[in-house]
Amino acid sequence: MSEFIKNMPKVELHMHIEGSMMPEMLLQLAEKNQVKLPYQTLEEVKSAYEFKDLTEFVDLYIQGTEVIQSADDFYELTVAYLNKCQEQNIMHTEVFCDIRTYTDRGLPAEMVLDGIESGFKKAAKDWQISGGMIPTFIRHLGVEKAAEDWLFYQQHTQRFLAIGLAAIEVGYPASLFKEIFSEVNELGMPIVAHAGEEGSAEYIWSAIKDAKVSRIDHGIRSLDDPELIAYLQQTQIPLTVCPCSNISLHVFDHMQQHVIKKMLDLGLNVTINSDDPAHFGAYLTENMMAVKQHCGVNDDDLLRMTHNAIDASFAGAERKHNMHHILDQFEAQHVQ
Repeated sequence: MSEFIKNMPKVELHMHIEGSMMPEMLLQLAEKNQVKLPYQTLEEVKSAYEFKDLTEFVDLYIQGTEVIQSADDFYELTVAYLNKCQEQNIMHTEVFCDIRTYTDRGLPAEMVLDGIESGFKKAAKDWQISGGMIPTFIRHLGVEKAAEDWLFYQQHTQRFLAIGLAAIEVGYPASLFKEIFSEVNELGMPIVAHAGEEGSAEYIWSAIKDAKVSRIDHGIRSLDDPELIAYLQQTQIPLTVCPCSNISLHVFDHMQQHVIKKMLDLGLNVTINSDDPAHFGAYLTENMMAVKQHCGVNDDDLLRMTHNAIDASFAGAERKHNMHHILDQFEAQHVQ
């Protein structure tokens, strides 16, 4: 492993908290909450994490949500991920959380907020890691469900960094949720949206025009539209790219095909992230290693993407200044 990448201060902006559940925790929480899984041993669970297609990934992800049944469970999951952040020198992280899945099972929405919030409080105290959560609308569940979720979110906006749009992209552009996003914008709450991963560049345009997003999550299909490239060059809307996720979900067949270097060379505001790190076998450090090894990304590019991530984060101005300073100090010590 590159010592430079291992020791470099980092920032992560695109990570689904359930996607950080390692096999050991899946078994542990299943036993605790008496949830029957289709696995008997840890080896069988680890084998399931090596999924072959999107369907197997979704099945595994759903199983992870089923074993989470309390604020304590979310706390354990969040602390485990943030401990990994501490090991990987991640200074700041912003995590997506799915509330609708739990309320549909009759569980209280507050348990998600309470558990994740408590985890971040511990990380701030013990490891000086900043960040917080971004609850999402699950787009394929439709506008009515999103409207119900928004009624709850409005009561807790002080606990969120932003509101997101996630899950199945094709067939569910941001335009379907335009009225809700208008209300979110009126409250001054930032919006981020998954777009341009499985969907075309038009989904990115919809996120920009109909949701007025602060960030685009993924955004790799922007390269299919020269007009969109020019717009993103001009506006510098951040793109939270997840390379290893793209390979695992067969957006690209091989890492050598990934467009992250081309995006950087075009002057787009790219950041690098892990998405669902336990499921894809790659946390942020491993994603950086992969693009350096296979995509022609160099250490200067990694530093640039990290500075981009600091600026694109929802941290306060003082924290951003502090993180830039930490990264500058690292660069001065390690770059000749």
